Formats: sequence, structure tokens, C-alpha cells
Amino acid sequence: MPTTETGPASQVSRAQRFAEYIRPAVVAAGYDIDNPRGGGKKALAEDAGMSPSSVGRMLAGQTLPEPVLLERLAEVLGVPLLDLLTHSGVISERARRATTPRLAPAEPPKESKLTPEEAARALGIRSPDRVQMFAAMAKTLASQEKADEEVRQGKGA
Repeated sequence: MPTTETGPASQVSRAQRFAEYIRPAVVAAGYDIDNPRGGGKKALAEDAGMSPSSVGRMLAGQTLPEPVLLERLAEVLGVPLLDLLTHSGVISERARRATTPRLAPAEPPKESKLTPEEAARALGIRSPDRVQMFAAMAKTLASQEKADEEVRQGKGA
């Protein structure tokens, strides 16, 4: 008898497909998940607000994370939330395409600025405390640069 889209067999295959997608993202984010003593699974669990056993089952393709955890997981890994929602089966590819904004052909893409938090994650800084410290330092330095520029232009004290 064939399985339905929501049956146990499809759930397992969705979990396996999700694991195939998420494992490289976890490694790219700097988590050492292949070395038993690397501590990567435990660190990921702490950063994403999951239990270590849930992370292990997710990476093994046995289970999918609860939808409420996907937003934090996307943030920690630096991957688009829509990717996680689609790969986990929370939303369909069709729904994703409908959600993704489209630019008119004549309109050039807008320049996007990297936030200090995004820069920290791009540099491999994952701990929420360290991300916060990095962001605070970056904002302080940017403020000092602005003040220096104002002095150079004769606007400052």
C-alpha cells in the first residue's frame, strides 16, 4: 500500500532530506559535529535552544525540529529562514515562491548593508554573548569614525 504525503514513511524521508540539507550548513557555520569530542552538537543545541539529543536526531535524519525552533536555527546557522521552512516541509516550494519578493526587471537590486550581527556570524562567531560584544564594538567604532569625519569636515568640537 503506498504511503501518503503525511504518513510515517514520508515523515522519515522528509527528516532525512532535511538532515542532508542542514548538515553542511551546520559545518559551514563552524560547528564540529563529526568529531565526538568536538562539542559541536552540544554547542549548536545551546545556541539554537534545542536539546543535544534533538540536535543529534535532527542531524541523523530521524526527526525534524519543531517549527518554533526553525527561526532560531536559521539565525544561528546564518541561513535563510525560508530555506529551513521549505526543507523541513513546513511550507511548500510553491508557497515559498509566492512569499519571495520579486524585483521588476528595470529595478536594480538595492544595496544591502551587513548588520554587525550578520558580520559576526559570517566571521564564524556563534555564541550569542560574543555576537553581542562584536556588534557593540562595531557600533562604537562606526560612531567614532563618524565623529572623526565630522572633525575633519570642521563640524566637530
